[in-house]
Amino acid sequence: MIYQISIVLVFSTFIFLGGLLSGATAQILPQNNNQNLDSPSITAPSSTPSMVKNPYGIKVTNPTSGDKVLINGTDYFDVTGKRLSVEGFSTSTNGNLTNCDVSIVTNSIFPYQSANGTGPLGVKDFSKWNYKFNSNYANLHDGSNKITSKLACEGGTTKAYFSVNVTGTRFNGTFPASSTSLALASGNIAGTSQNNLSSSAIDSASEDLALPVTGIEIKSPSNGETINIDKPININGSSEYPNNYDCEVLLANGNTAGLIAPTSANQSNFKKTNPVGINGTSDYRSWSIVLEPGLNNLKNGSQSLTAKLQCYSPLSSVKIAKVNIVTNTSKPLELKSMDVSIDKTGQGSNQKIVIGVNDAITNDPLANSAITGSINEDPFSGTTDSLGKFSAAIPISVKDSGATIDVSVSASADGYKIKKTSTTFEGSPAVTDETTPPTSDTDNRDTPNNEEDLADKIFDDVQKQLSEQGINIPLPFG
Repeated sequence: MIYQISIVLVFSTFIFLGGLLSGATAQILPQNNNQNLDSPSITAPSSTPSMVKNPYGIKVTNPTSGDKVLINGTDYFDVTGKRLSVEGFSTSTNGNLTNCDVSIVTNSIFPYQSANGTGPLGVKDFSKWNYKFNSNYANLHDGSNKITSKLACEGGTTKAYFSVNVTGTRFNGTFPASSTSLALASGNIAGTSQNNLSSSAIDSASEDLALPVTGIEIKSPSNGETINIDKPININGSSEYPNNYDCEVLLANGNTAGLIAPTSANQSNFKKTNPVGINGTSDYRSWSIVLEPGLNNLKNGSQSLTAKLQCYSPLSSVKIAKVNIVTNTSKPLELKSMDVSIDKTGQGSNQKIVIGVNDAITNDPLANSAITGSINEDPFSGTTDSLGKFSAAIPISVKDSGATIDVSVSASADGYKIKKTSTTFEGSPAVTDETTPPTSDTDNRDTPNNEEDLADKIFDDVQKQLSEQGINIPLPFG
C-alpha cells in the first residue's frame, strides 16, 4: 500500500510540472546556459516533445501593470511628465536576438506595430527594445488598456508574448510627480533584466528615467493686470531646461479665469512664441509673443494666459504657467438682433394682444424684455415672461366700437438692439348678452317732466271727453 501511494504521488507531481512547463511560453528565459544565474532554467524531460521549454522570452519593463497613463489627445505621458515609451527586453537560450523582431499592439487594435531594437549590437539587436506612440497609432483611452508585446524569430515565427495593463486618464494640465514610483521603476528594470543585459545597458535604462529640471514663468503682463485689447498685447517670459534638451514655448489665451489645459480640443489655441534667449533662435529660456487685436480669444472681463514649456528630447517634459488678466475695450459691444411678433387672441370681451420676443438667430425666447406700446393710442407696458411672452388687454371702448385695432410695440433687452414694429387687426364689436330682456313699446312713451305737464294732460283728456258728449265747457275753470 505504501508503494502504491508513492507511485501515485510521483505520477501526479510529474503531470503538474508538465502542465506548468507547457504554459510557460511567455516567461523570461536567459540568453545563455550559464548555470550560475540567479534564476536557473527548468528543463523538461526530453522524451516529451510537447513539454520542451520555450528557448525565447520577452518582457515589458515600462510601463508596468497598474501604472497610470495621462492622455492628451494622441500624446501619452506617465505621471512624472515623461512621454510614454513602451520598453522591454528579450532573451534567447542561444544568446542571439539579431534575427528577431519585436512588435506591440494596444487593446487588440491590429496590425502589430514594429518596435525599435536598442540592444548593444545595434538596431537589429532586440535584446533591448522600445516603442513610442505616434498620431498614426494611438489607441489608449480612459480606463483599462492592454499593451501586448510579441517576439518573433527565425523567419517571423512567433516565439513569445508579454502583456501589461495600464489605466488611462485625461491629462488635466499638471503631472503628479512621484520620486517613489521612479525609484521602484528603476529598481524593476535593473532587477528583472540583470541576467540578460549588460551593466552599461542597465545604467542607461536607469538614466532614461531621470527627470529634467524644467520650469516656465510669464513675466509680463503680471497677474491681475488690466489690459486694453484694442491694442497689441506684448507677452514675455522665461523658462528653464537643460542645455542638451530640445524644447519650445507655446502660449494660449481665452475667455476664462482658469488654466487652459493643452488638450486636443483646444490644441490649436496654443501658438508658438518667439525664442529670444542668448543662445540663438532655438533658445526659449527667454521668449515673447504679440497678440494682435481681433486675432485672439480675449473678451471683456477676467481672462487667462497659459504658457506651456514642451520639451521633446532626450526626455519629454511639459510644464505650465498662467496669469489672470482683466481686459477691456473702448469699442462698443455689437448688439444682437431680436424678433418681435404681435398676435390677437380671444373673442368678444376676451380679446387681447399677445407679444412675443425671441433671439433673431437662435429663436430662443427672451425673458424679462422691456415692452412698451399702444393699442389705438391707449398705452401699455411690462416685461416678457419666461417664454418671452407679454399680453395686453384690448380697451373696452375699442372692442365696443368695432373699429380697426392698431398696435405699436417697442421691445428692448440687454445685449440686443431695440426692436420696433406695428400691425393692424380688423375690429369686431362686443356681442350683446342674449339674456337681457327686450325693451317694450310702453317703455318708449314720453314721460312728463313735472306736475304741471301732468295736469295739462288730464285737462286735455277731460275736455276731449266732454266735447264728444256735446258739452262745451272751457277748462280749467276760471
